[in-house]
Amino acid sequence: MNKKEIINNLLKENNLDAMMLYSEQNRYWYSQFHSSLGYIFITKNKSYLLLDGRYITAARESKELENIDEIIWFKGDLNKLITDILKQDEVKKIGFESDWVLYRDYQGYKQALKDFEWLPVNTDKIRMIKDEREISYIKKACDITNEVFMDVLRFVQPKMTEQEISIFVSDSFLKHGADKLSFDTIVASGENGSKPHAVPTNRVIKKGDFVTLDMGCYYKGYASDQTRTFLVGEKGTEEMQKIYDTVYQAQSLGISLLKPGAICSDIHNTVAKFIADAGYEGYFNHGLGHGLGIEIHEEPYENPSCRELLKEGMTITVEPGIYIPSVGGVRIEDDFVITKTGSERLTSSPRELMRTKA
Repeated sequence: MNKKEIINNLLKENNLDAMMLYSEQNRYWYSQFHSSLGYIFITKNKSYLLLDGRYITAARESKELENIDEIIWFKGDLNKLITDILKQDEVKKIGFESDWVLYRDYQGYKQALKDFEWLPVNTDKIRMIKDEREISYIKKACDITNEVFMDVLRFVQPKMTEQEISIFVSDSFLKHGADKLSFDTIVASGENGSKPHAVPTNRVIKKGDFVTLDMGCYYKGYASDQTRTFLVGEKGTEEMQKIYDTVYQAQSLGISLLKPGAICSDIHNTVAKFIADAGYEGYFNHGLGHGLGIEIHEEPYENPSCRELLKEGMTITVEPGIYIPSVGGVRIEDDFVITKTGSERLTSSPRELMRTKA
């Protein structure tokens, strides 16, 4: 199903004459054009992209723009312009993104555009299934992430700080062709590894440390998200090695469950039970994974409450972890696309424990 068909289905399901996309994320998804401000109006007849003067030339010259029938430069009275566009297509009921539009903005639409009935539409699932181009962009972002990880293994040495590693990661992503980071890099060494979303500190890396590195980038607007825990030097503690082996096995189990028709919460619960049965009950304290694409976290979510069924074309992470306060932690995360029969891994860094030279 292409993007126009997805929106047309929304119109039919909600008995609408038109849909407004206001969020930067959904506008980019539909049109493949980036702008910090803009509006897309999709009626039963046409799709209109409304932009201010900062973006109008770039949009007209864009070779990647898609699904847009008319580009309109808005200046002056925006409300009159919108009214004229919608009336010429005989629009009476218009949907807006209830998961993005603030209540005050909704009230503003109703007051300024009184000729139309404004109805809330949840759009959080319209981007769940990716097309081939979207998957190729995510795969490229994953390939860049692997290059950066290999750079990190060659770079890290004892006496460096977590912050130094984080700075190196940022520079390496840009060197390898990323648009930008997809989120703030997590570097958690030693006992800091017990914090799933640790912020890089000035803690000095020591020989024998397990270091968790969670990082990703955007390529053409689509994100990667990869976590690896690696060892500085050749030998760590037996306790941390056991934790790593358990997380590796837990991730392998989760990966084996990825297929069309699988229920997200069932996958999470199966992996969580495996970790608990291995002696680490209470030390896996987040969801198993999440969808990713234009946003680093998007539908569907592998957690205890999400009953969404996996479908071909969904892109999703699997990222179990074990976190023990005052000891440390391990997380292994990869990105996958759901295929007809199972899944394909998009990230390519080794899942086995990697060691740096110390």
